[in-house]
Amino acid sequence: MPDPTVIDLRRELAKAEETLIACLRHLSSHAEMNAALHCSERVMYSPLHAKVEATIDGLARARMRTDEPADNTMARSLMDTQDLVKILTDLDRCQHGRHQGDPCGPADDCDGTSAGNPHLRPGDVIGYGVRGDRIVMPERDDKHDPAAWRPGSEATP
Repeated sequence: MPDPTVIDLRRELAKAEETLIACLRHLSSHAEMNAALHCSERVMYSPLHAKVEATIDGLARARMRTDEPADNTMARSLMDTQDLVKILTDLDRCQHGRHQGDPCGPADDCDGTSAGNPHLRPGDVIGYGVRGDRIVMPERDDKHDPAAWRPGSEATP
């Protein structure tokens, strides 16, 4: 029987995560609305957006620590995959943690707008697949599209 304190903790962590996800949705909608209002081709997310994302990740990790040990390696494999996706989608961040195009704080040396990762630019080859197909750093707006990471892979047999 699980400890009632752990059960309560998991419930509270889940509620906090749900609230922050709603906040993140609101912040995203607000940034997208501002971009549309100003006819901008690029959406500028606030630094608060990145902080809320990081807090959601922290809550998920805290909840994982309250899990009971299980022999089910499938659940762990899924978490590993989710962690890997988070790492890949963060590859365009600058040294201050801001995505390319996001505003950096006045104390940061990105001169107001993040130029992104100085080591990986969109289009840079970052690896190769089993069949030798290139894996490239996608454009900011396409980083959630798996096809953008492997251009031309649709034609590969």
